[in-house]
Amino acid sequence: MTKNKQQKNALLTILCVLALAAFGAAMVWLHYQQLCSPGGGDDPYTSDLGQHLAFAQRGMVYSTVSLLIGPAYNLAGRMGIAVLLAVFHLAAVAVFACGLGAALSDAPRPMRLLVSLVVNLATAVWMPRGGYWYQGTIGGTIYHNTTYIMLAPFALLAMLAFYRVWPTMRGKLDLRAYAVYTVLLTVATSFKASLIFAFAPALLVLLIVDFVGTRAKNLKNEIIMGCSVFPGVALCVIQASVLFAEDDSGVKLIFTVPFDHHRMLWGPFNEAGALGLARSFVFVAAVGLLLGRAAWQSFRYRFSLFTFAVSLAEALLLVESGERLYHANLWWGPFICFWVLWLESVSVFLQQLRAKAAPCWRLVLCAAALAWHVISGVCFLVMLMRGVSYNVPILTYNLW
Repeated sequence: MTKNKQQKNALLTILCVLALAAFGAAMVWLHYQQLCSPGGGDDPYTSDLGQHLAFAQRGMVYSTVSLLIGPAYNLAGRMGIAVLLAVFHLAAVAVFACGLGAALSDAPRPMRLLVSLVVNLATAVWMPRGGYWYQGTIGGTIYHNTTYIMLAPFALLAMLAFYRVWPTMRGKLDLRAYAVYTVLLTVATSFKASLIFAFAPALLVLLIVDFVGTRAKNLKNEIIMGCSVFPGVALCVIQASVLFAEDDSGVKLIFTVPFDHHRMLWGPFNEAGALGLARSFVFVAAVGLLLGRAAWQSFRYRFSLFTFAVSLAEALLLVESGERLYHANLWWGPFICFWVLWLESVSVFLQQLRAKAAPCWRLVLCAAALAWHVISGVCFLVMLMRGVSYNVPILTYNLW
């Protein structure tokens, strides 16, 4: 390695460390402020952190989160939880960078981390009369929900581990990779059931297709692979027994439950929800439409898209009944599955960009869409840091 290249790598490493440190400090500050004023109403730092801490303090354990934030609070108070959540944010960036390995295989690790950090600042794009900054949208990077923040790195690790074991299905199943994948899927479920709720049905369809395609000649591996979701499903049952303790609570078809369309902010039931969904998918849609042929060649892309479709269908068709009706917790499935699809969409774009395998105008449109998401996300984060709640609508909502 030449001296000039060593200097460039050193500068890149310093830049990466500084950027990650700044992001980590921002997350510590934001979460500390959210915990200092956890109430609702006019509170500018509205979040779920205070509520989850209260659950943990009174012994309501339904997630691994409850086992972590309690000791963190006892050790260092609100700052302890803020630092813990910042660590999980940074872990999510690092895992996402690992997922970009195929697209940036020859790029140094600091470069992959910087790319990961930048693309994970993205939120739904801003547009005039575009509805809410946050409510009604779907995004992979979340700043207000404790369980989702801790779920994210483990959920993506589980998906990456699954991508490693699945190619061995048609031959000698890699049992070591299978064990790692099963453990990671179970750990992810212990934080939040959102991933496995969509992943298990998607895997079932995948196994049925394999069963038909191999004419039942691969039944042993298919059974073993199917068993990988059982520990996670068992955890879901335990979590449900805590969360749905009330007589009228549970999960029901949305058509069987009366609800206020205007309060159901996620989903195509009102203007904010419909516009929020439209603003969420600009880059993903651009990649699918303009780079679709290259994208469809990737198993990872196809499966992540299918898993997201399953999660979105579940969120649209199912709701929690009783007093949890408007909590919209089933929409956490599309959030985490969209983050996985976001990784694959970014990977496809970067591969095509580096190889110059697509027409220039298509790459430019995809790049513009990605930049639009990232700039909107930076603006959104700055608003949060300045104390503007994620709940408030954009001031230009009624522009015309």
